[in-house]
Amino acid sequence: MFLRRNFTVMIVPDARGGLRRYHLSGRQLLVGAAVLAVVAMLAAATPLLMLRGARLSRTLASVQAERDDLAARTDEIDASMRELRQRLDAFERRTSRLATLAGLDLPATAGQGQGQAIAGEALDLLSRAEMARGETGELLDRSRLLSRRLDTVEEVLGEQTDMLSRTPSILPVHGLIGSGFSWRRDPFTGRRQFHHGLDIAAPEGTPVYAPADGIVVKTERNGGYGRVLYISHGNGLVTRYGHLHGYKVRPGQKVRRGDVIALVGNTGRSTAPHLHYEVLVGGKRVDPMKYVLEDVIY
Repeated sequence: MFLRRNFTVMIVPDARGGLRRYHLSGRQLLVGAAVLAVVAMLAAATPLLMLRGARLSRTLASVQAERDDLAARTDEIDASMRELRQRLDAFERRTSRLATLAGLDLPATAGQGQGQAIAGEALDLLSRAEMARGETGELLDRSRLLSRRLDTVEEVLGEQTDMLSRTPSILPVHGLIGSGFSWRRDPFTGRRQFHHGLDIAAPEGTPVYAPADGIVVKTERNGGYGRVLYISHGNGLVTRYGHLHGYKVRPGQKVRRGDVIALVGNTGRSTAPHLHYEVLVGGKRVDPMKYVLEDVIY
């Protein structure tokens, strides 16, 4: 057999060199040939392997760069969402304060104070992206809810603001308050009689101001009231001004709180220049001081 046979290999280095003989068995010769074949294959494959290795290295570097870029973008998203949560929290606190002013009791939204940072070594990028997507939806839902609540609060406050603007909450003239809404001795008859308004003494010609928004409904001479003016403030609320020297507005004219509507006079049943001021609700005279918030005009 080939493996059991012996072979002699002769090598002549050059023309002047001595002949070299090597005695090899078949097994040794086969092993040597196999080693040479492997070395030749490796030598032939080395450039290809190096090229493929270089390609793999570039691919890995590109993947790593993309991963780093994605991680950086995810961190930016995390920071943006954290800022958005803080803004929504501040927005909700302001809405809650406005709701309290409007007399509304609004519960806190489910998202207030919640939200976790999506960055972290324990989470892979896919998990962080999924968390970001889910939390984005929650923040959008919360923002829509807060927007609807703010619309409600603004509507209620708007109604209340309109009502407050039409409430006679200031004194209509600068002066000294004399008789109030109470029993008194009539200055002409000396008899005890209930006084249904507020008398404010001031020099003749002193400006009389509208105590609230409204519409002038009538100006006339009316017996003991002398020259009198009426303003309707809506919802059955009317103010009346008596003993006037003259008018600065006409019937049908809209007035705002603080507008000059007349001048203090001494007309009608009056002993000295002053303004007789009344507040009527549903035609019934009530105490004007219940509406006055402060003793200045504006």
